[in-house]
Amino acid sequence: MVGRIGSYFVVLPSGSAPGLAADHFPSAGRLADHPSGDPWIVGSLPADQFTAVAVGERRLAVIGRCPVGADGLRAELAGLDDVSGLDRIARTLPGSFHLAAVVGGRTRVQGSASGTRRVFHARVGPATVAADRSDVLGGALGTDPDPAVLALRMLDALPHPLGEKSVWPGVEPVPADHYLELGERGGSPRLVRWWHPPEPELGLAEGARALLDALTDAVDARTRDGLVVSADLSGGLDSTPLCALAASGPARVVALTMASGLATDDDLHWARIALRALPSLEHVVYPARELPGFYAGLYDVPARMDEPSAAFMSTARTLARLRLAGGHGSRLHMDGLGGDQLLIGEPALYHDMLRERPLDALRRVRVHQLLGRLPAGRTLASLADGRSHRDWFAAARRGLATGEPVRRSMFGWERPVSFGPWFTAEARRSVLDQFDEALESLDSLAPTRGRHADLAAIRAGAREVRLIHQAAEPGGPVGESPFFDDRVVEACLRVRPEERMTPFEFKPLMKAAMAGILPAEFLRRRTKTDGAPLAAEGFGDQDRRISRVWRDSRLAGLGVLDPESIWEAASRPPSVDNRDWGVDTTLAVELWLRSRDRTGNGTGDGKGSD
Repeated sequence: MVGRIGSYFVVLPSGSAPGLAADHFPSAGRLADHPSGDPWIVGSLPADQFTAVAVGERRLAVIGRCPVGADGLRAELAGLDDVSGLDRIARTLPGSFHLAAVVGGRTRVQGSASGTRRVFHARVGPATVAADRSDVLGGALGTDPDPAVLALRMLDALPHPLGEKSVWPGVEPVPADHYLELGERGGSPRLVRWWHPPEPELGLAEGARALLDALTDAVDARTRDGLVVSADLSGGLDSTPLCALAASGPARVVALTMASGLATDDDLHWARIALRALPSLEHVVYPARELPGFYAGLYDVPARMDEPSAAFMSTARTLARLRLAGGHGSRLHMDGLGGDQLLIGEPALYHDMLRERPLDALRRVRVHQLLGRLPAGRTLASLADGRSHRDWFAAARRGLATGEPVRRSMFGWERPVSFGPWFTAEARRSVLDQFDEALESLDSLAPTRGRHADLAAIRAGAREVRLIHQAAEPGGPVGESPFFDDRVVEACLRVRPEERMTPFEFKPLMKAAMAGILPAEFLRRRTKTDGAPLAAEGFGDQDRRISRVWRDSRLAGLGVLDPESIWEAASRPPSVDNRDWGVDTTLAVELWLRSRDRTGNGTGDGKGSD
């Protein structure tokens, strides 16, 4: 299947690499060599997303979107004495990319701090190797997805660090804020932390300038070559700023706006207001009917994602949008995904604020409590809850074990989790075992619950976006989400929470950043289109086909799902107020497994059917 997934790479250690390349990655092209002449990086990458340079015995490769050219990278490489010196480069370069380096016989591989670019490692043959896709390493090991981890992915939420786990036995993830270091011959692998979130020290005006600078660099990394790019123009405060920044660059920009035809959808109205300041954009309006409906087209999606997630449920619509963009000459398509995580923030940040500015925090919490329809008593109890991350995680595990009802809370460390009634006893045991394993070495992402919840939401969003981007067809336009670039993430995290998020105004940081660039009328928008009606319609259209999935369930065959229980839960149409998200996550895992049936588990050409 390696040839079907499009872009991927594998980093091989020095010394034993030739045998590894020949024996375990036979279809991978040779991209860069070690100083010894042994293969260092193999795989298949677009030419515009791979730059490798050498200075003496040192090697450095940037894989992805980065505006710094080979000369600039050589200058950086020349000053390195060991792989730890790469920290400065990793913390300053704009764009979205992987880094790999060889200095002093040691090899370093890392992804992005947000998690949109990940690294996995495995013991393949005599040495540890690294790759950006877990299924490539799983295929080299000849393994099948682990039913226990598949059961975990059926949960309606995945508290950190459980979302990091690989579904492929023997394949280990590198945490987003760490790099992997390998010795010669792939021995002595170790994980080293290279990234820490910045302190929130900026006010609104300074933060707006920092965000504008970072987002400008992020867009420039994708448009500077002057070719054709496309972008969503939803009329919202995420995708529209990207269009505005792209319009000032050298690329020809095609802006796509979907018109749903719903009376409640005013996206096109606001997009046209924004266009008054963007005359150079080529605007394409397309009806929502040109995309597959929600839940449609998922039964034939190719197996391009290396792990299951709710992102699978977006693949048919994502592919249709990319094909539409490609029809207008686009080579990459930018979306506004990540904007909500960065610009709205997590309500748990008020839990932190309460301990520093209680009166201001309580005034804001009151508005959130009313908007979320939460009982006052439960809201105050959640704010007063001083449990540590470990205690919260242990309580979440006990709730799963006892079946206690999940209570909504806006101010917890993360979202509460629950078992759907379709989890078998075996699946429940395996999930609880993984909670226990995580508890043994649990480490929060930040010392306070608000900042931890903020970072966990960013990681979870980036994990989904990474998989959405994997759905792109080889040779067609690729998806890009500039909001998840590390420098953009850092710019937003540097802003004080009370300036970045407020219940009194929608995304004030972005409005301040785009003042004078987008029309003032546009920046006063307060509405947001709700896709729930289209989702409900899609469910109704696909109800029979969804029910047939459970009659021949792969998850049931693995012993982790009761088909009768999931069929009963899935037969209820989705709604905004009472939606069981576990049904969608479980369906996503089921359909992902079926996609693997059609193309094999990573190296073969297995066949399967719905």
